[in-house]
Amino acid sequence: MFLFALTSGGLSAQVEAEGWKFKPQLGVWFGPVTPVPGSKLSDVLTTSLGGGLFFRANIPSNTIRIELGGSYSYYTSRTTARLHSIPVYGAVCYTLPINLPLSFFVKGGLGSNFLRNVPEGSRNWLPLAYAGFETSFPAGKLINIGVRADYYFVLEKHLSPPANNPNYEIYNGHFFNFGLMVNFNLSR
Repeated sequence: MFLFALTSGGLSAQVEAEGWKFKPQLGVWFGPVTPVPGSKLSDVLTTSLGGGLFFRANIPSNTIRIELGGSYSYYTSRTTARLHSIPVYGAVCYTLPINLPLSFFVKGGLGSNFLRNVPEGSRNWLPLAYAGFETSFPAGKLINIGVRADYYFVLEKHLSPPANNPNYEIYNGHFFNFGLMVNFNLSR
């Protein structure tokens, strides 16, 4: 409580001095998704298409935002292996101070990823770390258009192999998404 009291005065002073305004955004993206080249999964799974949603809002600062997001990807392979992936995450976004009509964001966060393997049939929620980069430009007062790149590190190495296959190897997942995005400014 003491720390909150000390910092809230500084935050309210910043809000008044800079004319802070709540600026929520809702967005969608669509594009290629792939295991990171050179990773163990890239030898098995192939590039596919994916898409996702995100909600972003600035905290009492015009340079730092909080983002909540989720996406869906379906990976195929040259064999019978298939993978459904549904990552959900929370991230902190920092707006780079570049004086251009474009906005640049660097993002980092944590979350969980639902993975379902076919034909094994295994399914699990696994912890993930998230990093991303995004750039966009305004296409009017309500819409921004841009591109984003997302990296997901899925922690799987701690899992035990299936009981019927003790020689089964488990690797951490490294996934990369690149997408075209549209986000809608929910306030004017």
